[in-house]
Amino acid sequence: MTERSLTRRRFLVRAAASAPAAVLGTGLAGAVYGTTIEPRWVDWTLHRVPVPRLPAAMAGFRVVHITDIHASPVVPMEFVRGVVDEINADPPDVVALTGDFLTADRDWARRVATELGRLEPRHGTFAILGNHDYWCDGALMSRELEAAGVHHLRNASTVLDGLRLVGIDDHWTGNDDLDAALAGVASDEPTVLLMHSPDLLFPASEGGIDVALAGHTHGGQVRIPGWGALIVPSDHGFQMGWYEQGATRMYVNRGLGTLELKVRTFCRPEVAEFVLEPSVA
Repeated sequence: MTERSLTRRRFLVRAAASAPAAVLGTGLAGAVYGTTIEPRWVDWTLHRVPVPRLPAAMAGFRVVHITDIHASPVVPMEFVRGVVDEINADPPDVVALTGDFLTADRDWARRVATELGRLEPRHGTFAILGNHDYWCDGALMSRELEAAGVHHLRNASTVLDGLRLVGIDDHWTGNDDLDAALAGVASDEPTVLLMHSPDLLFPASEGGIDVALAGHTHGGQVRIPGWGALIVPSDHGFQMGWYEQGATRMYVNRGLGTLELKVRTFCRPEVAEFVLEPSVA
């Protein structure tokens, strides 16, 4: 990310930083904020991540992570288009998409895939599917992504300039196969895993994964200060941010969209960028 874009985003964050306190003074204002302001107030987070065995030539390799778009009438394509345009303004090396492109209607598959196909990372856009995609029509979503130029890593991997990118499909619907995803992955390869549910952290850590990127939880969507999320769809209580298990570090992205109820409170939608750096194993 260039200094120019970082500066612009910091300015926007500073300018809006007082919005929650200013508008949450009354129940009505809080409802307006949670339904009309925060769901479109994207938090662009930046993380510098040491990766053992990463080739020195790959220092500064940039991965932008998007998850849980949930295309529907409450998450319109104009919103997704704006996010894509912002990413394209400073193209990363890779864009990683970790599922739930859909909510409940398969008719959105082509529209959301077309928007994501406009992404212009240097080494490509790679995706896995989530539970909502399979509940709608996983085969259709996969076809539309591929037709738009997005590579579906369904329990498979690819090598990008010395980095192994691994994709494992959705755990909740039983489409995950970590053994197949890791087939052919050497023990000394630096690895980044794309997965939808963070509950796969424990088997992933046994597979020698360095960094795992997940979504699914939306960070809870509605968070209470000093308490946390009201509802978290994780058997292990994963909510958002960084977690560690053994040598594996996992980041749980809050996602871009919402489900049928378009509400976010103290849990802004997120686009996460990871800058990879070599480190000692």
